[in-house]
Amino acid sequence: MKQAEIRRYRPGERTNPYLTAGWMALLAALLLSGSLLAMQRLWNGRAPSLAAVFATAALSALCGTAADFAAKRIPAAQLLALAPVPAVLIVTGFRGYIVGGRAWLNTMLDRWNTVHEGGLALFSGTASERDVWAFALLAAVLIGLLSWYAVSRQSSRLAAFISVFWLLLSLFGEGFYPLALVLLTAGQLGLHMTSGSRAITRRAVAWCLGISAVLCACAVGLSGTEMPSVDRLRQNIKQTVHDLRYGRDTLPQGELSQANLLHESSETMLNVHTEQEKSVYLRGFTGGKYENGTWKPLPDAVYGGENIGMLDWLQTQGFDPFTQSAAYYRLTGDAPETNTVEVSVKNASRDAVYAPASMEKVTDGDVRERRDALLKGRGLLGIRNYTVTEVSGTRPSELMVAESWVSSPQTEEQAAYAEAESVYRSFVYDAYTAADEDLLPMLNRLFWQDYDDENDGVYSALSRIREVLKAQVRYSEAAGAAPNNADPIAYFLTDSRKGNAVLYASATVQALRAHGIPARYAEGYYLPIAKTQSSADGTAALTGQDAHAWAEVYFDGIGWLPVDATPGYYFDAVALQQMVSLPDTVRKTAAIDEDRSGADQVVEPSGIGGSEQSKPLTVVKNVAAVGFGIAGIIIVLFTLLLCAMELTRVFLLWNAERRRRRMSIEERVRQSQKLMFKLISLWGIDAALGWETAATDKALADTLPSVKPGEYERVNGLLEKTIYGGIALEPFEERALDLFVQRLWGRNVKKSWKMRLKLRYACLLAAK
Repeated sequence: MKQAEIRRYRPGERTNPYLTAGWMALLAALLLSGSLLAMQRLWNGRAPSLAAVFATAALSALCGTAADFAAKRIPAAQLLALAPVPAVLIVTGFRGYIVGGRAWLNTMLDRWNTVHEGGLALFSGTASERDVWAFALLAAVLIGLLSWYAVSRQSSRLAAFISVFWLLLSLFGEGFYPLALVLLTAGQLGLHMTSGSRAITRRAVAWCLGISAVLCACAVGLSGTEMPSVDRLRQNIKQTVHDLRYGRDTLPQGELSQANLLHESSETMLNVHTEQEKSVYLRGFTGGKYENGTWKPLPDAVYGGENIGMLDWLQTQGFDPFTQSAAYYRLTGDAPETNTVEVSVKNASRDAVYAPASMEKVTDGDVRERRDALLKGRGLLGIRNYTVTEVSGTRPSELMVAESWVSSPQTEEQAAYAEAESVYRSFVYDAYTAADEDLLPMLNRLFWQDYDDENDGVYSALSRIREVLKAQVRYSEAAGAAPNNADPIAYFLTDSRKGNAVLYASATVQALRAHGIPARYAEGYYLPIAKTQSSADGTAALTGQDAHAWAEVYFDGIGWLPVDATPGYYFDAVALQQMVSLPDTVRKTAAIDEDRSGADQVVEPSGIGGSEQSKPLTVVKNVAAVGFGIAGIIIVLFTLLLCAMELTRVFLLWNAERRRRRMSIEERVRQSQKLMFKLISLWGIDAALGWETAATDKALADTLPSVKPGEYERVNGLLEKTIYGGIALEPFEERALDLFVQRLWGRNVKKSWKMRLKLRYACLLAAK
């Protein structure tokens, strides 16, 4: 008799065999139906007939059930379970499965790309209706076999795997169907409640059916409706995990409705050490697409299609958009001296890498590039300390003009750079010049209606934008949120007419794009020259008051460089004209060059950043932040440890069960003896085979209501019969031993949480 059947039918349990057969059929139908509905939903309109697919899967499950009954007399009859496989192969002509499978995957990838504006590549080739049917019928057969196997073997683990598999596929393919998930959950719940030592009784069946009915009713009500609360919950969970890993981000991250957060904090965010005296923009976020009042990185779809592999090809050519301006300087032959910037993250988010647009490389830190826009730390908890080398002068970016060698290269290195730059420039003009269509009429009216400049370029266009903003709006930290039905940029330019750097930068990017100049939104921290000049060793503390937003413009041949239109962060026209005739010299900081006398310096804008404050409240906040950070790390580590323990427990139990099937009766008895006395010891009772059995029997009966008086003594006699007498137990005696061991787990006994943990993980030791 099979072990699964031994567990299912036990003496003394009121189990109806007809009820058992019907219940097992219902569980198989639940798992089968949930899987098929999930698969059909992912077809996105191309699905074959659900009735035909369901009938095929049901036939497959019935063949498995028939094979089980026939195998009791003829072992070879187990092969009957596989009969539907060759039948489907013959009906479909032995072809179409791979092509149909690719078509099914393509529907999921296509839906993902549509919803998330992704750029995932689709499989090549087209599938006919015959191919779709072939794959669907073969998949239905496999689903039917898996459902039958999970139920017939009472494998709640396999049922859980089936449920999780379809859930993950549904979420990825944007085809989430509540009813399918509920059917799978109901099947798994029923299998769990009536498997192992649990008898299949009317009461257990009634509970399972009642819970399943409630879940199904909820699922039917939700199937045709949108669930914004689920989306909010998912976003909240994602944000909570992000905060635990990297710390809370105090920057708006492109959300214009959160513009007031820009200078809300006075805590130290970054400690920055630089070797040169100049202002530095340390960007941590860039936004290439504006949607619903929020700047976001360019969607993956932009990098798909004809742009697939473009960034990889640029890398093979030695061209990197992140280091482009530094490479340009090197090839020009008159590059400024390299500057080293050391960054130590204090209270800023550790997810982003704060680096200047003129960076050459990042050292002493493990970072990764996200497309051509963002730098991220690779560590589990982000990145705290890193060093960036950069190459730039002191002149504002708007005065930059590409040298003639970009269009007429003189060396092989210059020719390779120019070729790669022309490819990337074409992509930039396609991806970063689209202004918001709803804002475009207003932008043209305000900024470009009467604009006519013969020397049109970045400098001239930016000057125009600054003039319009100066006349149209004023700077204010408390910008005020726009009404729900109003665009924040339009509200800033025409209604409230006040805002901070977030709105100034956003309006600048949109105005530049409306004029055909590629631009993107940037956020991070601004290091003014005044802070490095006043530092004794070139180290400056950047607080929340130094948080800033600006625009980045793509200068043909040079790369992305920061430009600013926020009052207090840029030079007036007279100062800019004077800079053109002055040499672009950079002073060393005091820590590098102690002799600072006689230096000709150009006064740069100092920005609006405030100084670091040292107040008791700030100290308390810092201590609290550290405490919450440590607590978050502990929670993450505890969760990882718990997951590792659960995975280890599942694996060891599965391995022990697999080994048990190959054991002899004597070996199984010895294994049961080991587990039995381990569990008895956990209940605080000293016991050994044949030692004070009467006292142990009484102690167990008093501790565990499920253990009847005299039962331990009978089991002890069975163990002695095999271990000392060498006599194999009869099947009914082995079942009695197994049932007694199951009762020692105390599933219906009230226990402390410590006892629950001991019992749950005791199997790890016993299963080794």
